Amino acid sequence: MSQVLLIDYGASRIKSILYNSIDDQPIALFESAGSFIKYGNYSKIPGSFFSKSLILHLDYYSDKISILRKDCDLKIYLCSEMHGFCLLEQDSFNSTFYYSWRFKEKSTDSALEILNNRGFYSKTRMISRAGLPVVNILARSLNNELGTNSTFLTLPQLICRELGDHYNLACKTLLHSSGFYTDLGAKEDTLDITGIDLPISFPSPIDDYQKPLGFIAYKSNRYNLYLGFGDLQAAFLGSNLAQNEILINIGTGSQIISNSRNNSTFGLEERPFFNNEKLKCVTHIPAGRFLNSWCKFYDTLNSNNNFWKELSQLTYEDLEGFNIDIKFDLYLDSESEYFEQIDDLTSSNSRITPKVLLASLMISFCNQYLSYLEDSISKNSRIILGGGIPNKVPVIADIIEKKMKRKVRIKKNEHDLTLIGLRDFINRGS
Repeated sequence: MSQVLLIDYGASRIKSILYNSIDDQPIALFESAGSFIKYGNYSKIPGSFFSKSLILHLDYYSDKISILRKDCDLKIYLCSEMHGFCLLEQDSFNSTFYYSWRFKEKSTDSALEILNNRGFYSKTRMISRAGLPVVNILARSLNNELGTNSTFLTLPQLICRELGDHYNLACKTLLHSSGFYTDLGAKEDTLDITGIDLPISFPSPIDDYQKPLGFIAYKSNRYNLYLGFGDLQAAFLGSNLAQNEILINIGTGSQIISNSRNNSTFGLEERPFFNNEKLKCVTHIPAGRFLNSWCKFYDTLNSNNNFWKELSQLTYEDLEGFNIDIKFDLYLDSESEYFEQIDDLTSSNSRITPKVLLASLMISFCNQYLSYLEDSISKNSRIILGGGIPNKVPVIADIIEKKMKRKVRIKKNEHDLTLIGLRDFINRGS
């Protein structure tokens, strides 16, 4: 028998759950701050942050782990936010950093132009954008800042390297999200994708998910680490959706996802799933991080303001009448200047009450999703809202339901969809 630790390395929260047996009820849960909360946007992150976070979680469970019988074991199953990487250069093996999709190298625009001219989308079925590993590494190469004989690591590999050793294997869901792999993560093809023979060694796609990616050492014990797949796939699996259902997953970030067999046409990208299945999706839609920035701004406007409480109480009737246009593109380009404009607008127009401001925000927030979904969903498809934000702010479901003229269901779960997905994957024995 093995104890099982499931852990999701999210941007805002690192969440874990411990089972004595995967078929039983969990015996404990824990969470700690994620890399975005600790280091913010645009920063390179010390590799040790992730390994220390795992130790923090293991320490929390240590009294429950220490009672294991000698014939028992602890197995660690992991998923993480996607589009991040660590690049170990030959002369810097003792100084490792992790770069999330929020990091942007110089010469990013030049790198994007090269990739697009070489047909990046047709080769990877993924939209090129700033922050992808292939973009950051190609930009570094264009700046003559790329060392020789480098090793590319995904986050699970980095953790194993910091605490034990890795076997140069990675899940195709994370490999595909790097931008260096074709065939939806099955084949590394750097030269064809970038046009440059980069001096980097890449991991091999794991072909058997019951094999460990590596191991970590903890209190004189050695524990294997498994899976290491993307949080997008974990959340979709944890949603347990039918073929005719579409998930709008709204958490720290957000995505629209369906099985590729769904007849709807909203999907801009394809991502690898399991058992040779594919997902179609729209990714990188501003969500929880955007709303948290709004929370800080809104609560400074008036000492009586309470952003999340007021949002949770907002009704569809509150949206009717006078509203203002919240321009997301302006916010994403320059957050501070954007909020200054909103502040000036509220000061000069007495009609813009706190409720009008929040109603306008929610309409514009939901319009992100509606812009992809309207006229793009098959008549038999149902919309499911998952993640923490729809449960906090139920008016989101009301807006999408009214605009789409079809029933929208909020998926209520005791645990995060990613952790449910990890457990479901283990239970089905894939």
